[in-house]
Amino acid sequence: MKTAADHTGAIATRGGRNPAEQASRGDPSPAEQVTRVVCHAVAEVPFLLVALVQIVQGWRPSGDEAIISIRSWAVFTSHSPLLGEFTTVSGCTRHVAFDPGPLLFWMLALPVRMDPAHGVLWGAAVWCAVAMAVCVEAAWAVRRATGAIAVAGFAVVLAATQPDVLVNSDWNPHFGLVWFAATCAVAWAVGTGHLRWWPVLVLTASIAAQCHLTYTLPAVLLAVLAPLPHVRRWLGGTDGRGWLPSGLCAGAACWGVPIVQQLTGRPGNVSVLLRCVGGHVMGGRFGLQTLASAVVPPPLWFHGPPGSAHALLKGLTAHSAGVGIAVLTALAVVAVGAWTARRKDLAVLAGVALLVAGSTAWEIALQPTSNAMALLYVETVLWPVGMMIWGVAALAVVEVVARWGVLSRPRGWLARASSPARPEHGRRRIPRWRPGAALLWSAAGAVLVGGTVNAVILAGGAMNQAAREDGGRGAFHGFSAAAAAAERLVPRGPLGISVFGRDADTSLDLLYGTLWVLISQGRQATAAGFFAEMIRPPAYAVPGEPWVSVTVRSDGSVASAVLSSRSSR
Repeated sequence: MKTAADHTGAIATRGGRNPAEQASRGDPSPAEQVTRVVCHAVAEVPFLLVALVQIVQGWRPSGDEAIISIRSWAVFTSHSPLLGEFTTVSGCTRHVAFDPGPLLFWMLALPVRMDPAHGVLWGAAVWCAVAMAVCVEAAWAVRRATGAIAVAGFAVVLAATQPDVLVNSDWNPHFGLVWFAATCAVAWAVGTGHLRWWPVLVLTASIAAQCHLTYTLPAVLLAVLAPLPHVRRWLGGTDGRGWLPSGLCAGAACWGVPIVQQLTGRPGNVSVLLRCVGGHVMGGRFGLQTLASAVVPPPLWFHGPPGSAHALLKGLTAHSAGVGIAVLTALAVVAVGAWTARRKDLAVLAGVALLVAGSTAWEIALQPTSNAMALLYVETVLWPVGMMIWGVAALAVVEVVARWGVLSRPRGWLARASSPARPEHGRRRIPRWRPGAALLWSAAGAVLVGGTVNAVILAGGAMNQAAREDGGRGAFHGFSAAAAAAERLVPRGPLGISVFGRDADTSLDLLYGTLWVLISQGRQATAAGFFAEMIRPPAYAVPGEPWVSVTVRSDGSVASAVLSSRSSR
């Protein structure tokens, strides 16, 4: 004979909702709803605010930002990019290699067309805000207000310790970092049984994987492995199956073009990348040392980038490989222990952290010794690894304390604030305003907002530093001046251009910034040799085309512009 509870469970099963989703279907209280909104604001607004300030200050794309603008512009042309950004792995091969796919350019194509001067900046900021919104909602699906507050706290730490991510959110390692963080949060939700999030996981993982090679392996592994603990329930038909075809379609849409390039390219991009794996690499010891530097206090990423390559290498090798092994072992112990204790949320989070830490250490270990430039990105890559491991440690401490009874029976308003409202006997419980809970969440919100303000201030300092490194604000005006000089010498038709500044780095920024100005105005412009390979079509050279060499002063004015011709690139 079926009981009322059995009948209710049957209805839930027919509705396609899994037990994890059923456990969190209670309506949130007003305090929790306010907290949710505050967490969204804390995580998302800084990206938009920093982008707005930079636009007001006269920001223009240069260097990598200009390359990304050029390739995003090409999306709606016959030369639409098939791959991602140029990668430094090219240094160990005879061919130019790129990141796995063009999703970054697809996402920025419309903003760049709408606003050539600033579209790449505000477009990236909007997409980063979307990624942070996904993080908040995925964490909310697992732990409600507590999860949302954790994500907002991580966003504050990101802005405070890595302000360049806010300032240069359009740079592919930074853009990929934000979407990789979203991948980890969504993988946590999928691993705890919220399988309807799997199509979102496929999208976030694909974006992160295609933005930068360092995120490729962990992101793909998370997308593939996160739903596996629940396959048995899916095969038994006790859960909705729409998430599987939706996720597969999303994966096909994201990876179809790179697969076509691999099959038709001569050589394919993946083939070029794999050629670097079999040579001299950094090694497993170095990978484990790097992992240790991301965790042991104070972690490498906490105080900002080291002042020199020597200081960076010293920081990466400051701890033994045994510490890295201990970190991986501790994560495995927490995952197994939490699963045995039926704390699925902690077990899955520890499993996600273990997968991310292990695969990242492995990828760093496989870096070719000839590709030392890749170490310049390692601090950015280590941030999500270190933060996830510290998050697991914090949640494990809370669970252990609660297990030993200190927090196992909270009283009064603390108990009511920490437990979400849930339906009772099949009826919806009407949420009520609870003063104690409101005080708790308000205090948490105040701390997060205060941290956000401090983070935005730090980002402002990073903006000034970035301006100095780019040759001053005058360099931004040098793009238009150099482009105008080139157009006076070559009023129509294709042209090649070289731009020189006070040093090599400034010259590269000026070159690609000027190319972007010309291309966005409809000119067929190119650079020389290797510099043209970095942007691929539509910037290509024609033998015998006129060539302009422009020298730009530090204040952005043109010192000289000379017209010549070249018989070949």
